[in-house]
Amino acid sequence: MKKSSADAIRLIAFPRRLLGVGELPAAVSADNLLGETVTGREPAFPFPILRKHCMSAITTQVVNDILLVGFTDSKILDSQRIEQVGRELQESVPQAVHKKMLLNFRGVSFMSSAMITKLVMLNKSCKAQGVGLKFCEVSPNVMEVFKITKLNKLFDIQEGEEKAMASFDKKGWFG
Repeated sequence: MKKSSADAIRLIAFPRRLLGVGELPAAVSADNLLGETVTGREPAFPFPILRKHCMSAITTQVVNDILLVGFTDSKILDSQRIEQVGRELQESVPQAVHKKMLLNFRGVSFMSSAMITKLVMLNKSCKAQGVGLKFCEVSPNVMEVFKITKLNKLFDIQEGEEKAMASFDKKGWFG
């Protein structure tokens, strides 16, 4: 049996669906993907739609006894993603076994007010568990929001990652 171009699309597109790279409605067939007339053919993807696996919203690593947390999104605006970020941040607090946690905002250009609420909750959790929390590499857009809400007074915000990491070792005025 000769393979048609529709079968070729079916073979190419199915693995993309397995990887969660995009979804097509069940009514879309290989024929109408090619611009051909559809006449009662089976859908191109007769398999159930596989949901995209949610990739982690944060990254964590321990550097010099400091739990370094980064964000995987440049814009944290979607409510479901914000919930995921908040949950993952809360789950990361116990990982700060040396009681030092640094959130690096490198690459984060925007975040919603709901995300700011998650950061306030994280700060509260860290204080309750005796974990020092600092922020670094906060973009001007995000810093402006912190200033408007006066959260720049609540959060310990440092310029760069190196400076922020070094600030964990600095003592107060009297040692």
